[in-house]
Amino acid sequence: MILAALVAGLPAVGLSYGTDIDIANVLRAGESFFNGDYELSRPPGNLPYEVAAYTFDAALGSGGVVIASLLTATLALAALAALMRSEGFDATPTVAIVLASPWWWLAATSLGDYLLAIALVLGGARARTRDAVWTAGICFGLAIGVRASTVGLVAAWLVADLWGRRRSDLAPLVGTGLVTVVVGAACFVPVWLASDRTFDFVRTETQVTNLATLIGRWGVKNLAFWGVAAGVVLLWWAATRFRHDISWRESRLMRFAVLGLLWTELVYLRFPWKPLHLLPAVVFIAVLVAASPRRLHWALGGALALNAILTLTVATPDVPHRATSGELDLELRPGVVLTDVDCRRNDLDDGPWPEIGTLAAYDRAVALFDCQAQLWRSD
Repeated sequence: MILAALVAGLPAVGLSYGTDIDIANVLRAGESFFNGDYELSRPPGNLPYEVAAYTFDAALGSGGVVIASLLTATLALAALAALMRSEGFDATPTVAIVLASPWWWLAATSLGDYLLAIALVLGGARARTRDAVWTAGICFGLAIGVRASTVGLVAAWLVADLWGRRRSDLAPLVGTGLVTVVVGAACFVPVWLASDRTFDFVRTETQVTNLATLIGRWGVKNLAFWGVAAGVVLLWWAATRFRHDISWRESRLMRFAVLGLLWTELVYLRFPWKPLHLLPAVVFIAVLVAASPRRLHWALGGALALNAILTLTVATPDVPHRATSGELDLELRPGVVLTDVDCRRNDLDDGPWPEIGTLAAYDRAVALFDCQAQLWRSD
């Protein structure tokens, strides 16, 4: 199933970089690192990904970046399946539900750090189940370097792993934590140097002072991420089966999924920017429903897949990208995959990607993201 997903993503190799707004900035940051005048793509920086993305782009072009993303998705799913089997679960429904999410397909065929961060967290967790302290710490540290908010997911695994352990069993866990801190901190040294040896890079670019605005953005984009049908299925599951299906005390993987899901949604409530920031949530939900009846797996997988071809937008913002309010505006639109492919095919008509670091490259990335925004923005 994982290999079939890899093959299914190969046609996207010819569809350029994807629809992420940071495409131009990531490539520029990677190039600047190799030129010796590093300038991060966005606060607080994601140096390992910037370097990796630029390296694949320089060697193989946009197709190389897409192939790297597909391979990353493959490794992430393999690690997830191994984690599920390590605790006696059937990995098939979990992997199937993740693959049913159209946002997973989008991330797996585009430039973006989301999948690499998830793959490294899952790889680190799998290494911990095999008591590979150094491998786990390096994976966790790199995951934080790739995406700083991943620190909460790493902490979620360490807390889940710590639960119920005796003092005599803490040494490997402490060792993993120390390696994580060292590797993670090392990833931000170039960012710190580029910020004139200050910590200005930890400041957020966007300030939102209105709680209602945050909740509105969070809700609208969660709806875009899950889709109405999957939202209904998940609400039914949460109301009727959640307590019965979750083995909190017996399974550290379940503990990890609960804590990771809470972290992902709370961070997104504060920074409700791209729906793809919710990508870890679909992994955690797929883990949490593993013990549920098979009919729920079919219902959830089918509902997520429906979002690939048909979606419902519910609101029009007062100011696109800077909304402080909006109006109710229901509209059926082509789904996640159909919209992404259409945006990328239209972009190909504009010719080759502009030179790295130019204003034209930045404008092209913004235009692609504006096209993707049809998935949550009516009118």
